[in-house]
Amino acid sequence: MLLSPILALLAFALPPQQQPAALSTAELIDTAHKLALDEGWPIDQKGYTLDPMQPMRDEDFYSIGLYRNAHLLRMYSIQRQTGDIVDFMHGCDLLQFDDVKPLQTRIRKASGSSALPIDRLAATVGCPKLNVVNTRWVH
Repeated sequence: MLLSPILALLAFALPPQQQPAALSTAELIDTAHKLALDEGWPIDQKGYTLDPMQPMRDEDFYSIGLYRNAHLLRMYSIQRQTGDIVDFMHGCDLLQFDDVKPLQTRIRKASGSSALPIDRLAATVGCPKLNVVNTRWVH
């Protein structure tokens, strides 16, 4: 069959694509916990929960919801190649806190990527623009 050799040639001709960094459920929960505290959410109080969502193979984000009494407050979504963290469900926010930078660095190193420009990241998640959140705002 001629098809098999052609497919083999195409496989060698295409540049290898970097795999996204693996992020365990425990790391996802730990990261969301840090972000929630950074923002000022009193997550140690009764009623607050975190619900991780495992990405499908072709999805670009690891996501975890922050809930209070079963109501979604935040959806932290970590871009699997760049480590950029956004909430595009509640306010089109780009979260940039110092204590998650080591995770972002690890993700970028593993995937060979760098942070996306904010306008490109906004377009990727369907936001007209992203608001940078890097200080406590929940009181």
